[in-house]
Amino acid sequence: RVRQMKKIVSLLMAVSLCAFALAGCGGGSETASYNLDDIVATVEKANPVSNSRDVDDNFIQLDMLLTPENIEEYAGKVSSDQSNSALIVAIKAVEGKASAVEEELNAYKTSISTGGLYAEFADKEAMAADARIIAKGDYLVMVVANTEGADYTEIDTALDEALK
Repeated sequence: RVRQMKKIVSLLMAVSLCAFALAGCGGGSETASYNLDDIVATVEKANPVSNSRDVDDNFIQLDMLLTPENIEEYAGKVSSDQSNSALIVAIKAVEGKASAVEEELNAYKTSISTGGLYAEFADKEAMAADARIIAKGDYLVMVVANTEGADYTEIDTALDEALK
């Protein structure tokens, strides 16, 4: 009878330990993981990038002036048409560096929206002034609407969809 009680108590303790272990795994404070190419593709449906080229290291470092050591990975497209403002960049920041990347993205937004471009590019500057910079955990997305009729309401919906 004592042996049977010990087995029951041991079994209950084992079940309790498993329950605590599983509860610890479901923390909820963890950030979701996203595929950056999927984010770009989802946003591009609402914001087509004409004559697009992929965002590369040169664009990240020389045009956007982002610090490479703060970025784990990125994906994006930018229009090669000088008069078109279309830009979509999705970034996974190094853990703990998202706020630094967000500051640099905001500085870039300011530089492209108040750059004093020629009058024929005023619509490009206007689109850049309303650019979206969304941060979710270690992920950041910057979107500048194209000057060919893109709508920020549709872009906002696409961003919500991409980062759900």
